[in-house]
Amino acid sequence: MRQRIIWWASLTLIGGAAASFTAWSLYYVAHNIYDVPHGLAILTAAVYDGTAVACLFLAGQAVQERRSALGPHLATLGMAAVSVYLNRVHAQHIHGGLGAFLLFATPTIALLLVTGLAWSAARARHRAADGETPVTLPRYGLWGWLLATEDAWAATKERAVAHVTASASPAPQPQQPSRHDASAVLRRTFAEMDPAEAIRFAHSATPNVPPAELAAELTSYGVHVSAVQVALVLGQSPARITLERDDAHDAPQFRGSARVSKSAAILDAASALGPEAKASAVVERVRRTTGLHVDEAYVRTVRSRNKPPAPAQPTLPGTGQGGEGYN
Repeated sequence: MRQRIIWWASLTLIGGAAASFTAWSLYYVAHNIYDVPHGLAILTAAVYDGTAVACLFLAGQAVQERRSALGPHLATLGMAAVSVYLNRVHAQHIHGGLGAFLLFATPTIALLLVTGLAWSAARARHRAADGETPVTLPRYGLWGWLLATEDAWAATKERAVAHVTASASPAPQPQQPSRHDASAVLRRTFAEMDPAEAIRFAHSATPNVPPAELAAELTSYGVHVSAVQVALVLGQSPARITLERDDAHDAPQFRGSARVSKSAAILDAASALGPEAKASAVVERVRRTTGLHVDEAYVRTVRSRNKPPAPAQPTLPGTGQGGEGYN
């Protein structure tokens, strides 16, 4: 905060002195040489320096808004050039020579230089924030520039060319998102893998998932394995698998997220294939849809056990259980 106060105080002092001195010179030219009235001569003197400083301010605004500041800078140079020329006319009129010309023109140039350097710092900060880094001279040191001038300039030119070429290259286009579905990609990946390898691969991604859930997840991606197979491949203890029976005749099943008994799976498969389906077809469908493994003998047993009973024969009137009529 203190440094900013000192800076603005110095700028105000320099600007006020330079503007006053230049304004006096321009007033003298307008009033004493070209007979401009007193009041108008004062306004004429204020126009030149005021316009130049205003153009510098517009240049600073353009930089902050990420616009080109070429127009305001050209206007500043134009107004400053006219002011310096009139200072030269003043010096010639009083026969002051080069010394008088420098005395009258230097305050204007100093004011514009200080103001321009101040706003150029703000422009550099904005460009740095936007990622624009200008080319700077390498720091080879005085002896480096003196003793290896040709090599130093060649390296500097190469550095500048590389910077300009990189800046002129088009920005990389954002990559389009992949149109492949993640599930389809995983199915293709698992289809090319051995089932045991697929089990280990899935387990490495989700090591805390129970075998039954891991088997169900792999089945959804086309790898038909059972919870027992998962546990055997992973070398896990059978104690982690809970066995239960749905009835007295069913084989043991595993408790998982989707519990299906073998008998229910066989009946569902037989119902889907029709009553004329062979036992081997039922075995294959049960393995494909549920991952359970059954044999043909067990399929025939379940189907015969759940075969609907034959309709009862009608009893003739007057006939008892022994086949004789009532007396």
